[in-house]
Amino acid sequence: MPSEYARTAAREFSTTDPERAHAFLRRAYVENVMRIQGSRDGFRMRHTYDEAGPLSVAVLKHSMAVEHVSQPLGRLLLARVLDGHIERRTGGETVRATRGDVFLVAQPEAPYTVAWENVSLQLVSLDQAVLASVAGGTAGSEVADAPGAAGVRFTGCGPLSSNAARYCSGVLDLVTTQVVPDAGAACEPLVLDSAARSLGAALLTTFPNTAVARDDAPGTAGTATGATGAEAVVRRAVTYLEAHAHEPVDLAEVARQSRTTPRALQRAFRAQLDTSPSTYLRRLRLERAYQELAAADPARGETVTAVARRWGFGHPGRFAAACRAAYGRSPQEVLRA
Repeated sequence: MPSEYARTAAREFSTTDPERAHAFLRRAYVENVMRIQGSRDGFRMRHTYDEAGPLSVAVLKHSMAVEHVSQPLGRLLLARVLDGHIERRTGGETVRATRGDVFLVAQPEAPYTVAWENVSLQLVSLDQAVLASVAGGTAGSEVADAPGAAGVRFTGCGPLSSNAARYCSGVLDLVTTQVVPDAGAACEPLVLDSAARSLGAALLTTFPNTAVARDDAPGTAGTATGATGAEAVVRRAVTYLEAHAHEPVDLAEVARQSRTTPRALQRAFRAQLDTSPSTYLRRLRLERAYQELAAADPARGETVTAVARRWGFGHPGRFAAACRAAYGRSPQEVLRA
């Protein structure tokens, strides 16, 4: 497993000293000026941090009313309010968030100001390379490392709609409760890759950005047209997916191997197989997991959970439901047969 996908132990910091709290936040996030706006009496701060590969999850609980005037973060940070309320200002945009709301803290290159009182925040970070890869696989760029993919930029920090925010929050639930804190799931490359890409897709769906805007721009459509061309594209893609189903798969790389663009690859799969490349890959991995379960010997310690995770299924209940829907048998039945 690549070192960048290694899991680190959870870390915790807590204090009742506002100055120590401020010094910690400066070290952990970015240089900032703190303006205390409330009483110091009974102050408490607690910060927990967990990391798995391209994903990191922190929870900050801070009891005092303060304002932080901050320098640019240099990275993208997604926030969800667990309790209390917060106001974030940057570049003329103000986002006011309360319990359950999601927002981007700021553009990586932009200074920002946050003000809160007795707040609990969940802060999630995704490696920019993963986001660029997901953007490259959804946009119509000829290659994934074109400016359109690598240079994806968010143009607003608030969600596009309440439905989009709920979708993003659901993905956050998956990442923060079933992947990053789970030592078993977080050490499986396919589970991590799937979770990271799901979060990347949620960010691109939830918040306005340049990658999604380009999808409908003139001249960005794929180049594979006609039944013969689509058949060849799908044939090459299927060959690649079958050979690499046990590895993290980048849709943009599948498109390159298929000699087309990501958008054209999507259209070819829809035209020929009435599905998407990602759905096809999930079905292929489900088939491989089923085959492995059928060949496994439970007496030698093999478990449904271990097999499912090896093939990218981090949620046991969903894996069981998918297995029953596809094969009419539960994973436990297959393993014991």
